[in-house]
Amino acid sequence: MSEESEPKQWSLASREKRPSPFGSTLFVGLRAADAVLQYNLLRQGWVYDAVKTLGGHAVPTVGAGPLGLTPYGLILTSLAFGSSIKHIVWQAVVSEQEMQPGPAVIICADNTGLNTVNTLLSAWALCSAAPTNLPPSASISDVLLSSPSLIAGVALFGVGIVTETFAEFQRKWFKSKPENKGKPYGGGLWSLATHINYGGYTLWRAGYAMAAAGPVWGLVVGGILFYDFTQRAIPVLDRYCTDR
Repeated sequence: MSEESEPKQWSLASREKRPSPFGSTLFVGLRAADAVLQYNLLRQGWVYDAVKTLGGHAVPTVGAGPLGLTPYGLILTSLAFGSSIKHIVWQAVVSEQEMQPGPAVIICADNTGLNTVNTLLSAWALCSAAPTNLPPSASISDVLLSSPSLIAGVALFGVGIVTETFAEFQRKWFKSKPENKGKPYGGGLWSLATHINYGGYTLWRAGYAMAAAGPVWGLVVGGILFYDFTQRAIPVLDRYCTDR
């Protein structure tokens, strides 16, 4: 495989800066649909039924709270919506690269698959980070403070998603100036790490997983992403940037 083709394989998308209305609309629509799917998996009791069918003890997700969910279910739904909103903002506002339909489907399927696993595990009492010793009237704050894994996961999610998003906007603002065309950006958050956006993504993905199914699952997800970025994505991107 030639070096010229590697960046496209790494990113699953063209690195050409040009409009792609169909691919972008498809990407935004699929990411929005994922948030609705994760909500309905909890609200309709589908993951509860799935866990029972598999012979496990299920954590109730339907409740009398906002959106018809338990406080824990509402927290998990908020993380799903947060991940979708982050990607939609990136595609609609930040990214200038072409989004081809094929890569749009693959990227969205990957994110929806991981989110769905999180939602399923969050309803499985064996691994769920949901506290089990609270009354039905417990508030969201009560739930958060009763589960160290949950509060740590939500904190990691928040730090990671803000870091990734703000870093991307910083780079966009830098590159929007004509005098910076073709120059790499190393200021702001990027002065802390060359690939700070990947670090932010890994943090919020690990945090989401931890909030769903505890520290072990969070470490598994974070470890897989860290290995993939350091052994595959970053070396190829570094070579691409060096050869430009």
